[in-house]
Amino acid sequence: MEQRRTSVQKTGTYYGVITGIVAIVYHLLLIVTGLANVTSLHFLTGVILVVGVCLGIKRHKQLKNGRINYLEGIGVGFMVGLVSSVLYSTAQVLGDYLFDMAYSYPYMADDLYGDEPAIWIVATTWVIFGCAIGAFVAYLAMQFFKKPDHKLTDI
Repeated sequence: MEQRRTSVQKTGTYYGVITGIVAIVYHLLLIVTGLANVTSLHFLTGVILVVGVCLGIKRHKQLKNGRINYLEGIGVGFMVGLVSSVLYSTAQVLGDYLFDMAYSYPYMADDLYGDEPAIWIVATTWVIFGCAIGAFVAYLAMQFFKKPDHKLTDI
């Protein structure tokens, strides 16, 4: 019988793809409803990332029979953040190029170079924030997931 091995990369990539797709669908929902210009609603994209990281860590812990160490959890969070932010940034860049969605206009210093540098600044910022937030959320979530019984103290 084949034994299936789990890894931080597999779990993080799987949940990163799911998180990225959910964030893209949420953003498309904002566009369809005409609420894409309400910047306070874009905060929920970060909440989607937090949920994705926590679900990824939970699943990785289940696959490891209830034992997970800090670095594995932070690694899963980093991978979820990286993969989901790359997918989301790709959708943002394609939307900006193909449909002129004007996400990059506030970031343009002047019109001398056109839209392209501003689009890539936005995409790079999303990827950096996704990686950092994924790792930080995983660090905080590991306070809960590090022990098999989820007790926060040894008392």
